Formats: sequence, structure tokens, C-alpha cells
Amino acid sequence: MPTQAKIETVGELRGRVERCQGIYLVEYKGLNVKSISELRRRIREAGAEMIVVKNRLLNLALSGTPAESLNAYLKGPNAVIFCDADALAPAKVMQEFQRTNEALVWKGGYVDGTVLDAAGMKRIADLPSKPEIVAGVVGAVAGPLSGLVFTLNGLVSELVFTLQAVADKRQEAA
Repeated sequence: MPTQAKIETVGELRGRVERCQGIYLVEYKGLNVKSISELRRRIREAGAEMIVVKNRLLNLALSGTPAESLNAYLKGPNAVIFCDADALAPAKVMQEFQRTNEALVWKGGYVDGTVLDAAGMKRIADLPSKPEIVAGVVGAVAGPLSGLVFTLNGLVSELVFTLQAVADKRQEAA
């Protein structure tokens, strides 16, 4: 018989699943409390939240949602990361944290309507961030434009120097 607290927890989890941009499942077995606290702080700074919840309750919350296929990864100790705004920044935080803590392992995730395995989550974490993409586009547009400006500036400078030389010759001749 489900208790009222568990029913409320499943309802809250379902609401989070339906609202969030991405859901990540990671295995944290082998991390100490200090490391987990540090990871939670970094993830919070990236605009997401990491919680540990019973697999059975998360399974119930995922049922009937587009992320229902994540149920296949609900074995063993899992932490769930709910990405409310940006789904990429928390993935980058996870990847950076994994470099120093091998005990943290991707299990799967749900991003933009697609359920991904561990390899897919690594590919997501390797994507450039939005500011990096914007900088690349601006650089690609600004490069040719700045070349055009320098070329036109050179032509104008040549014209001015030529006119000055003609003016100097006429002044000498007069």
C-alpha cells in the first residue's frame, strides 16, 4: 500500500520530468559525501539539480511520459539530474567532474525528446556550449567583413596618397 508521502514524491517527480529540458542518470557508487556535495554544488551552479531517489519511485514518475525509456537504466544506485533551463551546462559539469572522480559513471539521459545511453551522453557533453557557438558564428561573419574593411581602407588610402602626390606635383610646377 503506497503511503501519502510516496504518492506526493512520485507526483513531484512527474512534474519535474514534464517541465525539465533534460534528465541525466548517473551512478555515484564509490563517491564519498564530500565529493557528492561538491558535485551537487557545481550542478546547482550550472542551473540543474541532482537528487537521489528510489528507482521504483522514479520508475512510476517516468511511466507514461516521453522519457519512459529511461526505466531501462534504473538499476543500482542512481542519482538523477534535472536540467531545468540549459541541458548542456550540467553535462559539461559532469564530464569535468568525471576527470577527477572515475567512480561517477553516466548511465543514460533524456535530452530534447531522445533517450540516450552512456555513449550518447558523452557526445552531448562534448558539444560546444551556446557562447562558444555564438563566438564561432560571429568570428566567421566578422572575419570576411574585417578583411573587406581593411581592403576598402587600403584603396581609400591609396587614392588619398595619389591625390596628394598629384597636388604636390601641381604645386611644384606652379
